[in-house]
Amino acid sequence: MSLPIRSATLLSVVAILLLTITCSLTVSVKAQNEVAWVYDYPTGMKTAAEKNKPVLIYIHEQWCSKCKNMDQNTWNNTEVVSLSSSFININVLGTEQGRLYNYSTPPLVVLTDPQGKVLEKYNTELSASEVTALQRKVLAEAPFASHSPTANPSNAAAPTSNASTAGQGNLGKAAGVPGFEAIFAFAGIMIVVALTLIGQKFR
Repeated sequence: MSLPIRSATLLSVVAILLLTITCSLTVSVKAQNEVAWVYDYPTGMKTAAEKNKPVLIYIHEQWCSKCKNMDQNTWNNTEVVSLSSSFININVLGTEQGRLYNYSTPPLVVLTDPQGKVLEKYNTELSASEVTALQRKVLAEAPFASHSPTANPSNAAAPTSNASTAGQGNLGKAAGVPGFEAIFAFAGIMIVVALTLIGQKFR
């Protein structure tokens, strides 16, 4: 095998390895920065009762712009994700479960005890800071709070919006994953460089 061909092959292998590593890092970061949702309401409530965990229910619609804002700026927040491990988190579309909680327009966030008793209910868009305030409030005040490692009360106040209020804007945007986009950029640059060198070798 000639030197140019061996060099091109080596560069191709390096490019593939970089792409593989990038994909692995992406999956790892996403897995660590996502709420562990249960997408079936009865299953989620049954699990909550069995594990004696409070419940966070997120009722939304696919067409809802406020719901999309929460998907992008609230549920991927690192603190929201961390506190969510002390809850059973149910993610459902606004159908029969919505009517069960007097659902009007999406989004609707409901927090209950392990037996399904409503503790907090907000029929409005909530920011990451508002959700973490609710999570901490429920964990600190409920009887099962002593069993949770994340049940440290926070000075942050719970949302002041009424349960029937809609249209409240976010009080703050959730922090993303630092450097997450840079991983893609770096991998892209390396692949382009590798392909350019390969092209030059075969000219």
